[in-house]
Order: sequence, then C-alpha cells, then structure tokens
Amino acid sequence: MPWLPEVLRQFEQIPPTPSETDFHAPYNKLLNLLFPPDTEFTVVPQYFPGPSEPVNFFVLYEVFLEDKPVFILQLKPPGHLRYASTREAADKQIRSRLPDLYADCPLPVSHAVSAMGTQLCFYKVCNRVIVPRSIPAHPDQLTDTAPRARWSCDILQDEGEQRFQAVVDEIKQCCAAL
Repeated sequence: MPWLPEVLRQFEQIPPTPSETDFHAPYNKLLNLLFPPDTEFTVVPQYFPGPSEPVNFFVLYEVFLEDKPVFILQLKPPGHLRYASTREAADKQIRSRLPDLYADCPLPVSHAVSAMGTQLCFYKVCNRVIVPRSIPAHPDQLTDTAPRARWSCDILQDEGEQRFQAVVDEIKQCCAAL
C-alpha cells in the first residue's frame, strides 16, 4: 500500500541538495503515522554528539512501547552515501546503539534502519547477532566496511516501502503478543 499523500508531500518538499535536517519532518510524519501517538507507541527524536566533534550531532528516532525501545531509525543526508568514510561512520554509530536497544527491547528481534536521505539499510539483532554482519577493516588495505549497496532500498519506491512496512508490521505483531 503506497504511503499516504500527507507523507509523500513531506518528502516532496525536500530541496534538491538536502541536509540531514530536511529529512526530520518527513520521517517524523512517517513514524508517527506508523506508530500513532494515540497508541502505546511513542516516537522520540534523540540527538547525540558525534564522537570526534561534539558540536556535530547525529539524529536517531527511537520508537518506544511504553518505556521500552522497539525500533531505531538513524538519519543521515543522502550525500553520505558517496563516501566510504561517511557510510562507515553511520554504520559504526548505529551499531554502537544496537546493544542498548537489544538490552532493553522486549521483542525477540530488535530492528533498526539507517536512512541516508531516502536510501535505507536494514539492521536486526537476533540471539545477540547483528545483521548485516560487520566488515572488519584491513590494517594495510582499503576496505569498504559499509558498502553502498547496503543502502539499496528507497523508502519512496515499492520495494523500500514494503520492506520498511514489513519491519513495522513485525514489531507491532510482536508488541501485541506481549
């Protein structure tokens, strides 16, 4: 089922050369549509200082069921797809949050998504194993530890929408069974 026009309008308002903040409203609208505020779910934007530059924040949206986290969405600008270093940084950031999500999440599988613009990389933790698997850097050779192909789904295309919706549906079904 295609996204509602209200969600698509938010994405259509993004300028041609967007920054990360240009994606806050569209993803906020989408997450609040999928996890409505009149339910036990709450969507909370979180701002974390970057590891090397404290003035450089990164944004995560966390979805809570009551007081327990059940989903994370990380936002990055689409320009970060271009460079291996920025993809690696995004991958490290979301992986650094996954142990906390897994520890507090009441569900058997913890889900997270890294969004670079509208391109999505899906993560999950099951039995303490993170998928996709981490690619270790080689000490003397260039290694793409976060290949661009991992962000292959576009949330505005059918496949991306269906994969994102499937994750949300799984989370909701597991929450309903608690």
